[in-house]
Amino acid sequence: MIIVAGKVVADATQIAGTSDLLKSMMADSLAEAGCIDYALTVDANDPGTIRIFEKWQSDEALAEHFQTPHMAAFQEALGSVDVKSMDVKVYTVTDERPIG
Repeated sequence: MIIVAGKVVADATQIAGTSDLLKSMMADSLAEAGCIDYALTVDANDPGTIRIFEKWQSDEALAEHFQTPHMAAFQEALGSVDVKSMDVKVYTVTDERPIG
């Protein structure tokens, strides 16, 4: 399993206008083959931060995700936002278990 996690920091007023974009990106991504979970959320304590959490079945599924039209549209739209920082990492998971 592959996990993508991170955050994008930008001006809060610009992030406020991305709600529809985030919802659309999540719905389109969740419909992709190999996508287990996909969340883009605005941080409740910092409205200038978008949190990213994704689960994919494989590296190949993630690679295909990066080639989709909705990913290209998302990146283009994000290009119009003054991004201050971006820290997103990919993790390869070999084990998973419930807490407790």
